[in-house]
Amino acid sequence: ILTPMATFKRIVPPSTLYSGLSAWGALSAPRACSVRSVHWNGGVPLRRSRGCDKPKPYKQGVSIRAYKPTEKLQDWRVQQMVDHVKKYYNDFLTRGKEALASQLFDDDVVHKDLVWDPAHPTVGVHGMQHYLHDLRTAFPDFTIEIDQIATCDMNSLMVQYSGTATGLGEYHSHKPSHHVSAFSGINLVRFNHDRSKIVEIQVYRSAFAEDRLELGERELHGEGGFRELRLRRLV
Repeated sequence: ILTPMATFKRIVPPSTLYSGLSAWGALSAPRACSVRSVHWNGGVPLRRSRGCDKPKPYKQGVSIRAYKPTEKLQDWRVQQMVDHVKKYYNDFLTRGKEALASQLFDDDVVHKDLVWDPAHPTVGVHGMQHYLHDLRTAFPDFTIEIDQIATCDMNSLMVQYSGTATGLGEYHSHKPSHHVSAFSGINLVRFNHDRSKIVEIQVYRSAFAEDRLELGERELHGEGGFRELRLRRLV
C-alpha cells in the first residue's frame, strides 16, 4: 500500500500550485475561502481554508499522492514516470548527458520557465540539448536533487526539487558572476499517452543570482539577454 507523504513544502505560492493543478483537471480552491495547505486523509486531499469551519474534500476521483523518491511503488505506470524523471534530473541535468535527450523527450516537447522566462519556451529535442548546453556552460557544477514526487493522474507528475549552481560561465550574455546560488522549485512534468516520453515541463523555481540581475536589466532596457541569446542561435 502506498503511504502518502506529508504536505508539500511551500516553495511556490498556493495560488500558483493550484493554477498548475487546475490545468490537470483538478479543482481550484473555493472562492469564498483562501487555501492555506493541503493535507491527505486516506489518499484524499482536504482543503484547510480560512473562513471554513470544516475541510472540504475534493470531488470523488481526484486523488493527489506524494512519495519519497526512494519509495517502492506498486503502480507500474507511476513507477515508469518516476524512473523517467529520475533520468531527466539525475542524468540529463546533473550529469550533463546530452545524448539522452532523444530518449527522454517527445519531438515536440515544450519546456516553460514560467517564472523567469515565460515568453520564450524551449521547444523540441534539439532545443532541450541547447538548453542543457547553455545551462552547464553557465553553471558547470549544476546539481539538482529530487525531494518529493506527487501525481494525480497516469500521465503527469509534480516534482519538488532543490539544488546548487555556481556561475562560472556566460549566462544570457552576462559574464561569470562566480556566485553560488541555492535554488528550489516544483515542476509539472507531462508525458505522452504511453508515458515513454516527456511532452511538457512547466518550471516554477526560485531565482539564481543572475536571474535577479537580469530581471533588473529587463525592466530598464526591455528583454535584454533572453532575446539576444535566442537570436544568436539563429545566426
